[in-house]
Amino acid sequence: MNTRWGILATGRIAHTFAGAVQASATATLTAVGSRTKESAQAFVDRWQGAKPHGSYQALLDDAEVDAIYIAPPHPQHAEWTIKALEAGKAVLCEKPMGLNHPQVMAMVDAAEVSGGFLMEAFMYRAHPMTGRIVELVRSGAIGEVRHVEASFGFNAPYRPEGRLYANELAGGGIMDVGCYPVSMSRLIAAAAAGVPPGEEEPVDVQGSATFAGTGVDACAAAVLRFPSGIVAQVATAVTVGLQNRVVVSGSQGAIHIAEPWRCADENGDWRFELVRGDGESETVSGNSAPLYVHEVDAVSEALASGAKESPCMSWADSVGNARTLDAWRRSIGLVFDQERPERQTVPVHGRPLRVGHGNTQSMQHGSVRGIDKPISRLVMGCDNQPDIAHASVMFDHYFEQGGNTFDTAHIYGGGRMESLLGAWMANRGVRDEVVVIGKGAHTPANFPDRVAPQLDVSLERLATNHVDLYFLHRDNTDVDVSEWMDVLNRECDAGRITAFGASNWSLARIQEANAYAERNGLRPFVAVSNNFSLARMVDPVWPGCIAASTPSFRAWLAAEQMALFPWSSQARGFFTPRFDAVQAEAPAAAVLTGNQPSDAEMRRCWFAQDNFARRERAVALAKELGALPIVVALAWVLNQPFPCFPLVGPRQLSETTSSLKALDIALDAEQMEWLYGKA
Repeated sequence: MNTRWGILATGRIAHTFAGAVQASATATLTAVGSRTKESAQAFVDRWQGAKPHGSYQALLDDAEVDAIYIAPPHPQHAEWTIKALEAGKAVLCEKPMGLNHPQVMAMVDAAEVSGGFLMEAFMYRAHPMTGRIVELVRSGAIGEVRHVEASFGFNAPYRPEGRLYANELAGGGIMDVGCYPVSMSRLIAAAAAGVPPGEEEPVDVQGSATFAGTGVDACAAAVLRFPSGIVAQVATAVTVGLQNRVVVSGSQGAIHIAEPWRCADENGDWRFELVRGDGESETVSGNSAPLYVHEVDAVSEALASGAKESPCMSWADSVGNARTLDAWRRSIGLVFDQERPERQTVPVHGRPLRVGHGNTQSMQHGSVRGIDKPISRLVMGCDNQPDIAHASVMFDHYFEQGGNTFDTAHIYGGGRMESLLGAWMANRGVRDEVVVIGKGAHTPANFPDRVAPQLDVSLERLATNHVDLYFLHRDNTDVDVSEWMDVLNRECDAGRITAFGASNWSLARIQEANAYAERNGLRPFVAVSNNFSLARMVDPVWPGCIAASTPSFRAWLAAEQMALFPWSSQARGFFTPRFDAVQAEAPAAAVLTGNQPSDAEMRRCWFAQDNFARRERAVALAKELGALPIVVALAWVLNQPFPCFPLVGPRQLSETTSSLKALDIALDAEQMEWLYGKA
C-alpha cells in the first residue's frame, strides 16, 4: 500500500517527517496545510511534489490525502486530530498526543466513532532496537525487572515566547521530551508483566521540578511505582543536557541503552549493552532504515491490514501515558494557562456544543412531577472529575449524546464538584437546557436550619439561582418530618429549588413526610435517591446509606410511580472484570480519579453468595445478548416498573458510551425476575 500523506503545520518536526515520507517506499508526500498560503508554498518549495494548502481545513478536505501527520504546537493536537478523523483521514499525531489525559480520551473516542486509524508519533517505538529490548525483557534475559532509569533533556536558550518555554504553548520539559522516558518506563513495565502497554500503569507518581519564568518546568524528575513493584526514575529538562539514556536493571543483569530515542547513527547502525548477572557484557546490535521511516512504514503496514491501531503505540498506551504525565505535573503543581476554568470555553473538538455531535447512542428521557424539563434516563454523577479539563470533556460528551441531567451535592469534593459543574455550565451557556440535581443537609449537618445556608453556598458555586431537583442527602430521625417539609416548601416558594426529594431515607419516613404534606396542602417528595442495583448492598457504602431494593420499597415505588434516582446503580465495579482481580486478590489498580472504589470496599459492600449468583446470571445473559455484564446490570435498573433515572459515575468516555448501551436493552418480566432471583 502506498499511503498518501498530508502534513498539517510546517515547523521543524514537519520537515523531518516530510523527509521520512519521501525516503519511505510505502508512502508519498501529497500535500501540506499551513495557516497561510505563503508558509505552505515555502514548505513545498523544499519538498517538491506536494500540494500547498493555505489552511488546515483545506488539507483535511483534500480527497487525495489518505493520512494526516498532526504537527502544530501541543495545544492544537486534539482539535485537529479529531477534525482529521471526522474527515475520514488516518492520523499520526505528534507526541504528546494531547495536552492532558481528558483530551487524549476525546481523541480516542473520535477514532472509535469514526472508525479511523490513530497513532501517537513516538518514533522510537517503531524502531527495531526498541522491539529487541522488549523481547529481551519479556524473555527474562535480565531476570525480574526491578528498576528503570530513563532521561531526556537538553539545554535550550531561554526565550519566553518560544515553543519550549511559552506557557500558552504548553512548554517545558515534561511535555516536550519528558513524555519519552515515561513512555519507555511504562513499555518496560508492561513487557516485564507480560501484558500489552496500557495494562500495567503506575500506581504512584511523585515528582519535583524547578520552573522557568513562564511557569513551565525547566528541569523535572519523578519516581513511578508500578503494581509489579518496579520503580522507575524519569528525568527531563530544557535547561540542562542530561545523559539521555535508559538503564533497565533486573535480578540477573541489566540493559544499558545509550541512544534510546535516536536509536541508530547516521548509517543506521544501532546497539545497546546486555549485562549478565555474572558481569559479562554483550553488545546487541543491528542495522536499520532511518528512524522516522520506520514510523511512516508502521502506519502504512497498519492501514494495509485494516487495523485501527498500531502495535507500536496503541490507544490504551497513549491514554496511559497522558494519565501519567498528568500525575507528574499534578505532583509538582503545574497547570497550563489553557487548562484553567476560565479558558475552557469550547469543547476539545473546537466547535460549539451541539446535541447529536458524534452521537452513536440515543439518550432516552422521562419526566418528574413538578419539573417542566425532560430528564435524562441516565444521570451524570458529578463526583469523579479531578479538574475542569476532565469535567469538560466528560460533560461535553454526555451532553452531545443527549444527556441533560447532572447530579451533585454540597459535600462532594469539599464543594469542588459543584464549582466544576457551575464553571462548565457558564462556559457553555447551557444552564437553561440542563437539569441540576443538588443535595444538602448531610451528616453531621443534617438539620433543617442547615438547608438554607448550605443552599446559599451551593448556588454560588453552581453560578445559578436555583436547582431543579433538591435532595436531603441524609435523614435525621430525631427531627420530625414536619420540620423538613416546611423548610423545603419555603425554598420552593422562594424559587431556589423547583422540586425536592429524599436521599437515604427509609420508606416509612418518606411515607410519613408525604402524608404530612398532603394534610397541610404542601408540596411532597417527588423523588427518592437511595441505593438500588442488581447487586444487593450487603453493607452500606458510606454511613447512613439506605437501599430501596426491598420488596416493600419496590412495590411502593411502582404503586406510587415515584421517581427513583438510584446511586451506585452499577454496584461500583462489581459487574466489571475488576471483580475477578479483587476476588483473586490481585494488586490494586491505578487510581484514575479521586473518588474510586477500593478493593476492600467491593468485598465489604457487595461480596455475598446471592450477589455472586446474580453476577453469574448477568454474565450469562450478557453473553446471550452480545453485551457487557455491567450493561445488563444497568438495564435491569432501567427496566423497573416505576420511573427510574440511574446515577452513573463514568471516569472515562468509554464508560459513558458503555452505559448508554443499556438504554437499548429491553428485558421482559421473566428475565428481570431471573436476573435478581429471590429477594
